[in-house]
Amino acid sequence: MAVHIVGSINIDIITSLQRLPLPGETVLAEATARLPGGKGANQGVAAARMGAQVHFVGAVGEDDSGKWMVQRLAMEGIDVAGIRTLPGEATGTAYIAVDALGENQIIVVSGANARLEGCAPVESGVLLSQLEVPIPALSSLLAESGALRILNTAPALVEAKALFAHVDILVLNRPELDVYAPAAQVSAPLPGEDAEMAALAARTRTLFCREDQAAIVTLGAAGALIVRQGSLVHVPSIPVQPVDTVGAGDCFCGALAALLDEGRTLEQAVPFACAAAALSTLSHGAAPSMPSRAVVSDLLSEPATEHALPIKNRSAAILP
Repeated sequence: MAVHIVGSINIDIITSLQRLPLPGETVLAEATARLPGGKGANQGVAAARMGAQVHFVGAVGEDDSGKWMVQRLAMEGIDVAGIRTLPGEATGTAYIAVDALGENQIIVVSGANARLEGCAPVESGVLLSQLEVPIPALSSLLAESGALRILNTAPALVEAKALFAHVDILVLNRPELDVYAPAAQVSAPLPGEDAEMAALAARTRTLFCREDQAAIVTLGAAGALIVRQGSLVHVPSIPVQPVDTVGAGDCFCGALAALLDEGRTLEQAVPFACAAAALSTLSHGAAPSMPSRAVVSDLLSEPATEHALPIKNRSAAILP
């Protein structure tokens, strides 16, 4: 059907340096670049490159950056009719530092994203959102929509837990899980379960408000966990040598939404999303680094049901 993205649009100012600065420290950079970004925009590009029909709802400022971002999204084949231009506002901006190992620090100035409101419910397909837009705007949207609702809980905001009852699939990383469900004493793992993964799953289940909800905990190079009330599946990632990890989580979310919109199960979609996210780390930038469907398919063979996808073409990625 379609993937509906309700989310942020930013200009990314990316600075490359050997190592990230400590508090109070000045570090000389090697290069800087201006690239399209924002969690919503990144996820929209990722979904579009996976072959999904993407409709975008968001806000930009009445400035050259806003016009440029809308043009860039349209060039990806994304329906931009739902993007509003707000007079007197600046387009969101993210200041990103990336070190030689691909790790990053990010500061976001929300700009027009902070004024997004009045989002119409989505009745079919997949609805994907994040937390770089106002929680009140998402609250009514998620509560009233009949689409499959995915919430990427980033950046971590404790008050966003009020949205969880209206979500079908939560996507969060380990630091975000620490915010929403701080570590606590958990029961012993079942036979055959990894103790660490079982503990993460137990904490994740405390976020569920309904029996039919699911969550995905992304673990970076370790892959992802698919957590349901009565089950746990660990999906490994593809080993790569990252150049820049900015946007990898957004790539995962966009690819996941696209695969679910095709009718795939979580067990079928998550391995593909993990592979897409891994490949996105092989080049600089967020939205520009999102791989195409053909690139991911070239790396993987794609069985119909198994939750682990074997590598069929090792030359398609930089593998150790």
